[in-house]
Amino acid sequence: MRFLPNLLSFLRLLLSPGVLFLAQRGETKESALLFLILALSDALDGALARLMNARTQLGKFLDPLADKVLLFFGLFTVSFYTDVKVLPILFKLLVTRDLLLIGGTLLLKRLGFVPEPSLLGKLTTFVISTVVGLTFMMSLTGVLVPSVLFHSLQMISILLVVASAIDYTLKGIGYMKSKLIIERR
Repeated sequence: MRFLPNLLSFLRLLLSPGVLFLAQRGETKESALLFLILALSDALDGALARLMNARTQLGKFLDPLADKVLLFFGLFTVSFYTDVKVLPILFKLLVTRDLLLIGGTLLLKRLGFVPEPSLLGKLTTFVISTVVGLTFMMSLTGVLVPSVLFHSLQMISILLVVASAIDYTLKGIGYMKSKLIIERR
C-alpha cells in the first residue's frame, strides 16, 4: 500500500491531458469533473504519503510534476474552451515558471539535490486550482463569482507564481553555492 501516493500522482500525470481532450470534444462538464477529481487527488496523495510514512524520492519528483501538468492543462482548457476567461498573463507566467523549475530540478537532481515542495508552491497550486475550478463552474452554471473576487484570485495567483519562482530559484542557487563551497574544501 505504500505505493498508493505515487500511484495517485502518476495517474494525475497520466490523466491530466484528458481535461483538455474532453473540452475539445465539447464535453466541458466531464472535463471540469476530471479536473476536480485530479485536483483533489493532489491533496489525497500528500495526505496518504504522510499518513503511511511513504515519502519517496520518486514522490518528491512525481507529485510536483503531476501538479504542473494538471495546472497547465486546466489553465489551457479554461483559457480556450470556456466562456469565462482567465488573464492570459497567468497562463504565460505559469508555463514560464514551470519550464524553468523543471529544467532547474533536472539540473539539481544531477547534483544530488531534489527540491522539496514548498508551502508557497503548494499555496500557488491550490489558488490556481481554485481559479480553474471557479472558471469551470461559472462557465457551466452561468453563476458568476463577483468579478472583483475572481480578478483578485487571479492577481493573487500571478503574485504567487512569481514569488514561488523566486523562492525555488533562491533555494536552487543556495544549494549550488553550498555544493561549490563544500567541493572547494
